[in-house]
Amino acid sequence: MKEYQLTDYIAAKKSLVSTLNKIEKAIVSLEEKEAQGKKLTAQITLSNERVKALKLSILLIDREIDRMNEVND
Repeated sequence: MKEYQLTDYIAAKKSLVSTLNKIEKAIVSLEEKEAQGKKLTAQITLSNERVKALKLSILLIDREIDRMNEVND
């Protein structure tokens, strides 16, 4: 398995957080359009599942960052 550096984890987290923010904004927009009568339930559900996956990924990256910082202290 490839060894990643702390900077790799930080960069990955930054990218995931950016994507998370964009999807959360998209969900708001989708929900507004759905309230106007458009059928977007599937897209909203998929986006919510992506949010869960991204939050889990960020949590795991945070744990690894913490672990790496403890080893370096």
